[in-house]
Amino acid sequence: MSTTTTQKQSLAIIGTGWAGFTLSQKAALSRYNVTVTSPLRTEPVRRLSRADGVAYYKARATAINFGARVVRCRPDVRLGDGDPNAQEQPRNDDGEEFEVQYDKLCIAPGCGVQDFGTPGAAQHALFLRTTNDARVVQQRLLEMLDAANLPGVDEKRKRELLHIRIVGGGAVEIEAAAELWDAWDEDLRHVYRHLDGMLRITIHDVAPQILGTLDARLSEYATGSLEGKKIEIKTGSHIERVESDCIVTKEDGRLPFSMLLWATGNKASELVEGLRGVKKAEKGLPRILTNRYLRVLREDGGPMEDVYALGDAADIEGETLPTLAEVALQKDEYLVDAFNKGDGHPQEPFRYKQRAMLAYLGRHDGVIAWRGLVAGGEGS
Repeated sequence: MSTTTTQKQSLAIIGTGWAGFTLSQKAALSRYNVTVTSPLRTEPVRRLSRADGVAYYKARATAINFGARVVRCRPDVRLGDGDPNAQEQPRNDDGEEFEVQYDKLCIAPGCGVQDFGTPGAAQHALFLRTTNDARVVQQRLLEMLDAANLPGVDEKRKRELLHIRIVGGGAVEIEAAAELWDAWDEDLRHVYRHLDGMLRITIHDVAPQILGTLDARLSEYATGSLEGKKIEIKTGSHIERVESDCIVTKEDGRLPFSMLLWATGNKASELVEGLRGVKKAEKGLPRILTNRYLRVLREDGGPMEDVYALGDAADIEGETLPTLAEVALQKDEYLVDAFNKGDGHPQEPFRYKQRAMLAYLGRHDGVIAWRGLVAGGEGS
């Protein structure tokens, strides 16, 4: 399958996260035919195909032939009688693998959630990264409430059914706890009135404090704010294994849950893990290395022609940046600007502009770090 025309270049984009979506939206269609491949479909992504010159395929990129300028793709559609909201479903293999040819390629498949090989985590935890994951969490919460609401369920069992545990103390996990608490405090407790006071949220983090990348004062403020909402925080908590209804920690043994959320850590995608001929970071996450113009580096260190990488799956050699949406967006906007003018190539090196770091704590409360300023408090 080729997207090349005699009038326009073909721009292939792998991924529809923070790193690839802006580019797929704003690439000049007078210059490019755009092909987007990703197993993740949200409504904005689906609507990309409404524009002439843009094609979206729900598929996984499995290999790249840089010499032939071809991306090999496998359909990632789920059909059958399974729950459409389930996190894991067998892929439908009726669709044949296909190829997307490109003149320019942007590699932005993102990362998965890292379970660090913890036994049972993949089977019993809900990973939290995509919009579909959020839908699964929403439905699980409602099922928990409906189960606790049934006649004949005693108070002890109700409390067991309403215990959420969250693994990780970073911004994603803290904000997930805050949003779940808001959903309960502002809405659901008024619907399930006789369950008021029974919902529990516990955060487990192996580190000595939550939000460890922020100033210690912000971590302390966040801890106090969350504990004021009766959200329990267990730092220095080492999870040894996960069972269907409990986690087993080194410190406290078996701890029951009705829902376990796991969002800590990044894991390289299958595409990046298996990609050959490119230079990757040797320490930590094996991210694709680029130069300061975001061009992918070959194993010998030279830049590839017309191949770019961004998002969590990529990093600039010698200038490591965090796996944050803000970094991905700035790189995305940098490439959009470069592709849409002049000869379609970046002329100036990418420069990251540090923006404010925020974490929401629930009830209109939060913390912010910006150019040495640290603050926490409730908004209006």
